[in-house]
Amino acid sequence: MDWSVPWAASARGAVGAIARPFIPWVGGKEKLMHYIMQIFPPKIRTYVELFGGSGSILLGMPPKAGRLDIYNDLDADLSNLFLCVRDHCGQLLAELKFLPIHSRAVFEVYKYFLAHREVHQALYEQAIRSELELLDHREYFTEEQAEELRPILLERAQMFDVERAAVFYKSVRGSFSGTVTSFGLRSLPISRYLYLIEQASKRLQEAAIENKSATQLLTELDDEDTLFYGDPPYFQAERSYRVRFQRKLHVRLWQKACSRRGYVVLSYNDCPFIRQLYRDFYQLSFRRSNPLSHKKGSKYGELIITNYDPQPYLHKQLDLFDPGPAEKGELILINAPKYPMRRSA
Repeated sequence: MDWSVPWAASARGAVGAIARPFIPWVGGKEKLMHYIMQIFPPKIRTYVELFGGSGSILLGMPPKAGRLDIYNDLDADLSNLFLCVRDHCGQLLAELKFLPIHSRAVFEVYKYFLAHREVHQALYEQAIRSELELLDHREYFTEEQAEELRPILLERAQMFDVERAAVFYKSVRGSFSGTVTSFGLRSLPISRYLYLIEQASKRLQEAAIENKSATQLLTELDDEDTLFYGDPPYFQAERSYRVRFQRKLHVRLWQKACSRRGYVVLSYNDCPFIRQLYRDFYQLSFRRSNPLSHKKGSKYGELIITNYDPQPYLHKQLDLFDPGPAEKGELILINAPKYPMRRSA
């Protein structure tokens, strides 16, 4: 597939540099990647994914020398999973092969573990500390035995995050639409997906991983050569996401986006509230299949919102309020502010 966008040219010349998402995720953007990436300015020094989720955009974007890529998500389990994929890929794969195949009963056990991870971690660390203390008692171990066992125990001390990441991964894979809240009622051929983790690990080697709020990063990393991409929980669909996101947070995100020096791109559901809230931004619209609907042929309206003029980067120039392309899955420009907040690249 030739997307005819700046990112695509470098992708073709970088074998193994890009990857697919290794987990399903509610609102995942893998199928929309070419729509979104085509309007990214080509010359940036920092790329920040504010609501990382499955990381489909970052993983699908080829790395570039001199550009820092940052994955961020406020979900601590999600950020931990990405850290383990990047830094402990082999251990994570071994743990995933060890964990049992999914069933509803196992899914509930995993869910309970994730809900009480702090308690489990405290008990785990206490057990390791107790074992390390025993190494100093010569009635149990000789000095030679203690020195042999100590690095093994210290390595085990680092394993909790890997085990937690594996449990989270299995919970996502076994849940309905990657929500982690309800069992997906299907078999889980885990081995079929493990190669995606290895590919993602290679792509993430030069990326930074954060566990902060989107508004915090918008403040900390704002710069004229920074591109912020955000895929926040959709308006009035917030309950589908693990991290609580209130209506006032949509407004706070808008407030931050209004005053950024950097480039801002946001994905949102197409609804009157969001259209009105971002009336001073450029808005592109299109429709796609609704993955959370049980109704055949159900469509979902999407918006791509920018604080700069995206028209120079579109595949073709589109007329305002043209009703045709939206039904064919193409972008249409539905709002162009009189006074853009940000210059084009």
